[in-house]
Amino acid sequence: MNKKNKKYPQGGHGGDLAKGKRKTQRPFDPKQALHVVLRSSKARGQHSMLRPQHCNLIRDLMGRIKLRWGISVYRYANVGNHLHLLIRAKNRSDWQGFIREFAGGIAMIVTGARKSHALSRSRSADVPDSAKRAFWDHVVFTRIVKFGRDFKNVADYVLKNLWEGAGIPVRQILAKGFKILEISEDGFIFIDQNAPPELKRAFTVG
Repeated sequence: MNKKNKKYPQGGHGGDLAKGKRKTQRPFDPKQALHVVLRSSKARGQHSMLRPQHCNLIRDLMGRIKLRWGISVYRYANVGNHLHLLIRAKNRSDWQGFIREFAGGIAMIVTGARKSHALSRSRSADVPDSAKRAFWDHVVFTRIVKFGRDFKNVADYVLKNLWEGAGIPVRQILAKGFKILEISEDGFIFIDQNAPPELKRAFTVG
């Protein structure tokens, strides 16, 4: 994880990493997966992407357009103010079509298509002027993920975010000395590494 910017993994493109830098072509490899992060500081309260009337529509939207553009979605996590996806696209054109339609569709779901539902102008110093009236804070973040250990690490990272979004304090659990033995969309199994051997037992959440 990049120590200077913990919100985004090292070696990525876009997001906060793009601030103050010259625009360059986004790295893309059709043979590898892609970690995608969409973040909105406006997606809080009534505009949270986790609100019941939003989250199901967003997942349904993703299901429809991934088929339209031939995108493989390996992992997906809605954390309220940001989304994580681990995907693979057959070519750059399919990727661009998918993310353009997905990001625009989410903004319409959350804010409404009519001008009367438009969000107020952002006052955050972290949001570039070009995005202050937009729903998304920055250009979408992506990082190429190689299949193998890197893929497993990112897949588990997205799953941790999924459970954090569901209200399970995964990071706090790990900080207290617990180790995750297995994690999936159905739940996870962890063990207390600090407990004496005779008291160690697995705990299941989900």
